[in-house]
Amino acid sequence: MRHLWLLLAFVPVLPAPPLTAQQGDPYAVTRSTTLRTAPEAQPLAQLSPGMRVDVLARDRGWVKVRTEGWMRESDLAPADTALRAGLSAADLRADPAGTRGKIVQWTVEFLALQTADPLRHGLADEEPYMLARGPGNENSILYLVIPPSLLSTTRALQPLSKIAVTARVREGRSEPVGIPILDIQSLQRLK
Repeated sequence: MRHLWLLLAFVPVLPAPPLTAQQGDPYAVTRSTTLRTAPEAQPLAQLSPGMRVDVLARDRGWVKVRTEGWMRESDLAPADTALRAGLSAADLRADPAGTRGKIVQWTVEFLALQTADPLRHGLADEEPYMLARGPGNENSILYLVIPPSLLSTTRALQPLSKIAVTARVREGRSEPVGIPILDIQSLQRLK
């Protein structure tokens, strides 16, 4: 056993081969490192050892990576340039063509979960939507279309609950009664 130890003591340790990260290859971060938007650019985030990243590109000793993670939904806002702060329901009705596709972040009052019927122009037959009042102190009735991913969350809401929604304007003034129709992107119950 002693001879084996001596033999191992004299085996040279070869340096690890240089990183030759190729596009699409998965890698793990080996030490705490700064993620940047570009080489030598401002810091974007800190990556911890063990985090998995996918290599997207290489450039003069820099590697562009993609990683996945989770964060609180309340810490997000749409990056879409269609976001219009301060847009009211009255603004939607006044300029239905000009506000179509715009994104709003509103606080509304949940009234009821409904299913569209043929009388609701602008909604698909059987499409689930939320009947709401708002935004804020505005006393307008709104149709907020619910995506399948938020249907169970909406079912758990109590009538007259205050919720924060991010939604894209589908119709600023639907026929025949002029109710705005918006597609919900996210919602959060307020306390």
